[in-house]
Amino acid sequence: MTTLLALIFAAATTLVMAVVGHRVHLAHFHLIGGIPMGAMAIGAGAAVGVAIAIRLTNTYDTGRFRILGYLAGFTAYMIVVVTDYVALQLRVGDRVFPATELMNIARYLMLLVEEGAKAAASALPRWVRIPPEVMFWVGMVRLAVEFVGTLVATGWAISLLTGVPFCWRNRRFYELKQLVESANTVAVREWELAVHQRRPIEARAILARVKAGRVQPQDRMWMRIVAHQCPICLAARVRIEKRKRSAGWVRTEPQDEFLLDEARGSVVLAT
Repeated sequence: MTTLLALIFAAATTLVMAVVGHRVHLAHFHLIGGIPMGAMAIGAGAAVGVAIAIRLTNTYDTGRFRILGYLAGFTAYMIVVVTDYVALQLRVGDRVFPATELMNIARYLMLLVEEGAKAAASALPRWVRIPPEVMFWVGMVRLAVEFVGTLVATGWAISLLTGVPFCWRNRRFYELKQLVESANTVAVREWELAVHQRRPIEARAILARVKAGRVQPQDRMWMRIVAHQCPICLAARVRIEKRKRSAGWVRTEPQDEFLLDEARGSVVLAT
């Protein structure tokens, strides 16, 4: 159900951003010659659908949802590029021809590279001269930055809209480190107590029991542990939630939320 919702919402936001991006020429809009604000806006907008699905189903930013978000952002960007190409018209003398009659998509991409190089060069001081043989690579880098910017903005949007913590020291979002659902509620409580009492080694041993208590289809109630961790400083945020199945619907009730500093996070969540 969650995956289906994510697919539906991702498809919807992808189409919306593709239309908006084409109408306002977002794909190749840069600030100061090289910051791909337009491509980033397309990627972030396309990721909104995945974030909505995550929020509605009380789940988290697992790998499959992030991959779906990246695909949505990249697809929206490519649709804008192709649509711009199809709609482009070129004047030759007194006549106007569709770009599709005068160039293929590869030549159109080369045109984007050339225009990107000129835009990047225009943002430099006048006394800076870029050799002609380097201009091609400047344009290629600028176009590559658009692709990367689309994907980076997609990941940022998913993290921001789903409430993933941000590490201000290292200037990056936390990553999903653990997402464990367990029918062994006693072990979950023991693990939580061990963490609060600063017994990290014992907590790691108890976590193995928690993971062993797999949730079965007939289970009506179980617990979920969700841990996000900074990949650099290893500080973490941990949530413990109760999950209940009733009438074919799973409800989620928050039980506890706490933060782990760098030292405790590195030991408790070590794999």
